[in-house]
Amino acid sequence: MNILKSKKLTNLGFDRELPPTNNLLKRILRISLPAAAEIFLIGLITMIDTMMVGSLGKEAIASVSITNQPVFITLTFCMGINAGVIAIISRRRGENDPEGANRVLRQALVVGTIISLIISSLSYFLAEPLLLLAGSKADTIDNSILYFRIVSTALFFNYIRLIITSALRACGNTQITLIVNITANIVNIFLNYCLIGGNLGFPAWGVAGAAIATVIGNFVAFVISIIAITRDTSFLRIRLKDDWRLDRKTLSNLFSVSSGAFVEQIFVRIGFFISARIVNDLGTYYVAVNTITQSVISLSFNIADGFAIGVSSLVGQSLGEKKQEVAFAYGRLSQILGIGISVVMLVATIVLRTPLAKAFSDEADVIRAATKLLLFGSIVIIPQSIQWITTGILRGSGDTKYTARTSMISIMIIRPGLSYLFCYPLGLGLYGAWLGMILDQTIRFCFNNYRFVNLRWARIEV
Repeated sequence: MNILKSKKLTNLGFDRELPPTNNLLKRILRISLPAAAEIFLIGLITMIDTMMVGSLGKEAIASVSITNQPVFITLTFCMGINAGVIAIISRRRGENDPEGANRVLRQALVVGTIISLIISSLSYFLAEPLLLLAGSKADTIDNSILYFRIVSTALFFNYIRLIITSALRACGNTQITLIVNITANIVNIFLNYCLIGGNLGFPAWGVAGAAIATVIGNFVAFVISIIAITRDTSFLRIRLKDDWRLDRKTLSNLFSVSSGAFVEQIFVRIGFFISARIVNDLGTYYVAVNTITQSVISLSFNIADGFAIGVSSLVGQSLGEKKQEVAFAYGRLSQILGIGISVVMLVATIVLRTPLAKAFSDEADVIRAATKLLLFGSIVIIPQSIQWITTGILRGSGDTKYTARTSMISIMIIRPGLSYLFCYPLGLGLYGAWLGMILDQTIRFCFNNYRFVNLRWARIEV
């Protein structure tokens, strides 16, 4: 298929015949489908989690929702490290260099341990000012602080398991990460059932019970990840007797790639934080409506997220094998698949929006507002899905500095600026915030697709 070939690559001398399209498609599906299933099921479980909290009322939903961006801020360093881990380890996989891959993983785990312990301590003591800054009000602040402090205690387990699962994904081993996360989330849901409402003889701890269930679920994921990475049969394997000393050369390489992703995450989190504050300032009722809408729509593009993970791994491995033309083909084919998937999910969201909204709340006004907002907000599914896949291509190549720049422009400036303009001066309320998000995702796709087509990412060495 000519659509999978780049004329620019051909002109540069990369004119080898591509593998049959069916072979490319099979490999994409073999790696991406488990990742897509993992993220979709996690999203489904997270949605059920929100429904369980919703049984406590709209104040409880708002309390937990307001902690989302502060929690993601605590993971900023980890997301940066993970981008470096995926880009470098996928290259080492393509080069068939297991020692180099394991060296990078060990360094990432040491750095992740140090950073997670520091941030966990800071999160506990700075919980109140951070959540007030996020927009928590008098009717939500106490529960928000309680939830955030409990969840922050599991930051170490979260960092380690996220780094390990990123490394496994970089090698194309998405089946294990599926098992890790699904098992942990099933534990989380079961404990939510027990601890939120006080079922099966457990105490009814409400929001605190939801937080404790999350912590235990993260610990289970941590344990399974450690078991997976210490097996003798995998490309990646770590042992206590390995050399765990920090190595300047390896760290320099890791930080070179991770720094761009870290800066990107800072811009993303600042932008999301501001955007969330814009919504939070509308009041608890609107936060609850927005949370329901976000939960449903997030589930809709989770499958595309799985393809973004798959293409990151395949692009990195192909570049490690010096097959730039194959890397481009994987990227283009993943974009096409992403468009098809997002259209299906858009239609499903529109058709099922009313029963989905009813599953979160029994308050008629909240259900009515969420149903209407879902009809409009679901438009974002298509641009966000293909944007995320395109960003995955660039990250897999190690082109994290470019994605950092586009995030700064689009997420930190354009999205909050437009959201505020539409939300308040133009009086569109929640619809204005979602219109800002739709435009942000569309603009970011245009930026990143331009980079994908001009092929500078294909010449990056890591």
